[in-house]
Amino acid sequence: MALRRHSFLELSWNSLELSMRTFLVAPLLASLTLAASAQAATFVVDSSSDANLDDCTPAAADCSLRGAINAANAAAGADLIEFAIPESDAGFVAATAHWRIEPVTALPALSGVVEIDGYSQPGATANTLAPGEGGSDAVLKIELRGTAQQSVNGLESGTTDFNAQTVIRGLAINRFHSQIFFFGGGANRVEGCFLGTDIAGEVAALSGNSLRTIGVRLQGPGAYVIGGNTPAARNLLSGVFSGISAFSQTNALRVTGNLFGSNAAATAAIGNREYGIQLLETINASIGGSTVAERNLFVGNQFSAVLLSSGSNIPLVFSGSRVIGNFFGTDWSGSLALPNGLNTLSPSQTQPTILVGAGNPCGLQIGGAGVGEANLIANGAAAGITVDSCARVRISRNVFRGNRGPAIDNAQGGGFIGPTPNDAGDADNGGNRLQNFPTALGIGVVTATTLELMYAVDSAPANAAYPLTVEFFRGEGGQAAEWIATQSIALAQAQTTRSITLPLAAFADDLVVMTATDAAGNTSEFGRVGIGAVFANGFEP
Repeated sequence: MALRRHSFLELSWNSLELSMRTFLVAPLLASLTLAASAQAATFVVDSSSDANLDDCTPAAADCSLRGAINAANAAAGADLIEFAIPESDAGFVAATAHWRIEPVTALPALSGVVEIDGYSQPGATANTLAPGEGGSDAVLKIELRGTAQQSVNGLESGTTDFNAQTVIRGLAINRFHSQIFFFGGGANRVEGCFLGTDIAGEVAALSGNSLRTIGVRLQGPGAYVIGGNTPAARNLLSGVFSGISAFSQTNALRVTGNLFGSNAAATAAIGNREYGIQLLETINASIGGSTVAERNLFVGNQFSAVLLSSGSNIPLVFSGSRVIGNFFGTDWSGSLALPNGLNTLSPSQTQPTILVGAGNPCGLQIGGAGVGEANLIANGAAAGITVDSCARVRISRNVFRGNRGPAIDNAQGGGFIGPTPNDAGDADNGGNRLQNFPTALGIGVVTATTLELMYAVDSAPANAAYPLTVEFFRGEGGQAAEWIATQSIALAQAQTTRSITLPLAAFADDLVVMTATDAAGNTSEFGRVGIGAVFANGFEP
């Protein structure tokens, strides 16, 4: 009985404790629920009207995009703007089964924490294709279409609330000066949008040169993210003057998994009339990534696919920034030629695929030694990479194929001058300090499977930071088709003859190409040596 009484008392106490907790906690939970609901709201756009319809109730046609933005700006907490516009709406375009919203004047700037989700419109579906499988099979249903006015942007964030945090997803935005304009310091994102094209991502929405349109304009320090590492996040930025333009310093910009200049399928070029990406003194930026999912595709951009430039006196104008793992001038498979830099407005003035220029050292990395960090830079109308004036642009292990100019062109003071000859001791200056490239001195021991290459880099210790890193590539068509090996030259070995053993099987084109990079990150142009005589002699030395 004692045990039974103890159990009964324990149960009674537990029951009382549970009742007290329920009595005390229930009102608290209710108040928290009310507080949470007061801090977040969903506004469902059910009309393409440009009027300020901001009731946004379950009633029909009482919530426009303009009204939803105003309502979200007035509400506390994180807000969501979704779409459920009926086919009976005046903005329904029957031929393409989508809805067109046409603001006559600028929409209100986004403030606070807000997400605009175009994929919420019935019938819309996000992209399911990974970069290694193709372009984008996204089906967009909401088009935000401008009136081609020079001063009107599509969607703005940060202009009235510097700390605004915005996600813009699943919209086709076109015919504005800037389709999206990020100004502030907040973490703003663009995912799964078509910027500059029609709803299908097949043609430019605006032709000619009357409006210098931009896909995404950045004019703030925010940790902006354009795209992402999932198929659904992939943006298409085509048919504008520049896909992304930054006119002030950004910090920790991420541009991954996007299409610049192609159609949605990534099988043809729509192009951008100037640049794919144009950035000023951005630090800690990442364009691309080491995984296939992070790869950007750049095709048909009439000027450079990527322009990084600055006249600033910042010590390292692109400190910590990397351009890695991207495809330039080809489709998703790497087999189709879709050149950048053709410059149809002035065909005699072709442009390099990647152009870097600054008065001060850059501190930039293009490619890298890590798995997946090499870029494919192909079919360019001029040089693959031009480094004009600025130093410390580390160029590593990229694949160059079919470019009409040199793979790497280090220049000084403007203009694309082509290969620069080595100078005695490496005392000259210019892009990447005009670092001398390796010079082949002869072939040493040759076996049935290997050859010994003798070479030297004429860089005096007073003019170059040691150790030097020398990278060797299989040459093809005069360019670097595949990285083969890397060797370091210590300070004690400066300007001496070095040797390296390379596999004969790697050299299908009878050509070895090589670069030298000093410890400060200055990469040379390519040196090269033909090894056809080795094969002609039946592998005899």
